[in-house]
This record gives sequence, C-alpha cells and structure tokens, in this order.
Amino acid sequence: MKLILSRKGFDASNGGCASPIFEDGTLCPLPIPDATSPISYGDIRDWRGESIAPIVEQLTRGRLGGGDRAHLDPDLRRGALKRHRGWRPIFGQTGAAAAHLASYQVGAGDLFLFFGWFRRVEQLARGFRFISGAADLHVIYGWMQVGQVVELAANAARAMPWAAYHPHLSDAARYKRNTLFVASSMLVSIGLALPGGGAFSHFRPELCLTARDEPGGRSLWKLPGWFYPSGRPALSRHGDRKRWRRLGDALYLRTVPIGQEFVLDLDVYPEAHGWLRSIFAANHATPREFLSSAAG
Repeated sequence: MKLILSRKGFDASNGGCASPIFEDGTLCPLPIPDATSPISYGDIRDWRGESIAPIVEQLTRGRLGGGDRAHLDPDLRRGALKRHRGWRPIFGQTGAAAAHLASYQVGAGDLFLFFGWFRRVEQLARGFRFISGAADLHVIYGWMQVGQVVELAANAARAMPWAAYHPHLSDAARYKRNTLFVASSMLVSIGLALPGGGAFSHFRPELCLTARDEPGGRSLWKLPGWFYPSGRPALSRHGDRKRWRRLGDALYLRTVPIGQEFVLDLDVYPEAHGWLRSIFAANHATPREFLSSAAG
C-alpha cells in the first residue's frame, strides 16, 4: 500500500491566497481557477450548503468572483455540487505529476491525503478577511482510497456520465497523460469503516503538517519520528537528507517547493497505519458527517 500526500487548492500563483479556516474551525478548501471548466465558483457549496462565491471574492479582493470557473479537483464532498446518480469522489492528474504516480504504481487500495495552504479568517461587516498575523499552514483536508484508475481518452465522458462535469473529463483532449482516480466504496486499507473518499469538516491539530513550534513557514513540517528515512526509501522527492532534521523526539522536514504528489511506501513504513487511524479518530466527525461528505 502507498500513501500519497497530495498538494491541492489555492496557492501563490493559482488563486493568490490561502484557503480559509473559519472562526469555528471549519475548513473551506478553495479550488484553483480554470477558465475552461464547466463549474463556476458560484456553483460550489460549502459545508453549510451556501455558495463559496462570496468567500472567494472577498478573500481574493475581487480578483475572482462567482462567475469565474473553478477546477474542482479533487472532488470529495457530495454536497459540493448537484450530483447525478452513481457519483463517487474523484481526482484527476496529468502530465509529469501523473507520471510520478505511475512510476510508483499508485492504484487500487492506495490512499491519498490531500493537503493545502490554509489560514485563519474573521468575519467583519464588509465580509471575510485573513486575521493579521495568523500563521500560514499546510493542512490535510480530505482523503481518498483508490478504487479504480482510469486512463482517460477524449471520449471518456460517455462511459462515465455521472462525472461528465469534471474538468478532466469535460475537456479531456487538452491534457497529456490524463488519469482519473475513482474512490473505493469504503476505507478498508487502514481498517476503518468509513467511506473511501471525503473531506474533514473542521481543523484539528492532528491535520496540521506545518511545524507551528518552529519558524520556517508552512513548508516546514513536523512529522512523527518514524518518517525519517533511515535505511528505507524516503517520501518521494525528499531523498535529500539535508531536508530532514531531528530535534529531540521531533522530526522536521523542509518540503520541496515544486511537486504535487509525494509518495510513501507503507510496506516499509508499517508505523504509518496507526498514525493514519489517529488522524481520522482525532477529527471527531460523526458517521453522518463523514457519510454526507463522501459517497452515498
């Protein structure tokens, strides 16, 4: 089994700001802009069932609005859009990033944890704004156990009508090495009776990758000590030992600035299973919260 830490959502060049953590801890990952997508920011609903368009417009200071198109990928929550029968959580990848996943033979049973750039916001009379001095964080916001891998051709949408809206299907011909990952029905690879794909509704310390006890920005992570690649293959793209630092019982990793998919082979890191289960347990989400966010 492989674990893939997958960087997605707004960044400095796509969106230009962090995704918000609201005052009650709710997470709202913002998909990057995509002028060719059939989905607009006005179409996408948050955990409350309300459009994310005002959030996007306020946090980007009007650079993006409800009519702008959005690359909703990964697509993890049933309530994010109006759905067709048979919908499942899905994620698309292309080009060099898809080739990287293929080189590690990522497939059925492997687990994606999606993380992105988040920052706390507050609501004022004129709308949402980032809290002055709030930390920039890399936060895990969703998951997907792979049930099926589909190599997409230009006419692939005909075979998957429930996913025809997805940007990797609606305009499949524009992508090279276009690959779609479809969620399994249940999260069985780490022994949990939960849906195969979904999103975490609220921030928890266990979801935060960034080292909040050390200066260094969101890309300096604090990880369990077993992550250290001592005689074992490192997290992909992080084989340079200079990026790893032990400080007492803590382990810090300076992550690479370029790259979307970081793969870890859990066959040689069996300690990861307990860590993964603790992430889900710490979320304190009810079964209803999980089931409404994922496949039904």
